[in-house]
Amino acid sequence: ERGHSLESIKASIEARKLDFDAYVDPQKQYADVVIEVLPTQLIPDDNERKVLRVRMVMKEG
Repeated sequence: ERGHSLESIKASIEARKLDFDAYVDPQKQYADVVIEVLPTQLIPDDNERKVLRVRMVMKEG
């Protein structure tokens, strides 16, 4: 359901970090495509951080 506070979202992400580090992150080496979503400073007035920087890394071949 939508309408969660930024603090509760950050807490939820932090609570899952150990699982991410143990199970998700190691799989990057086997992935054909990895999409990274990163914050950006491109729009100074974007206080809600609706604009993101996205990087796609593809395996050659």
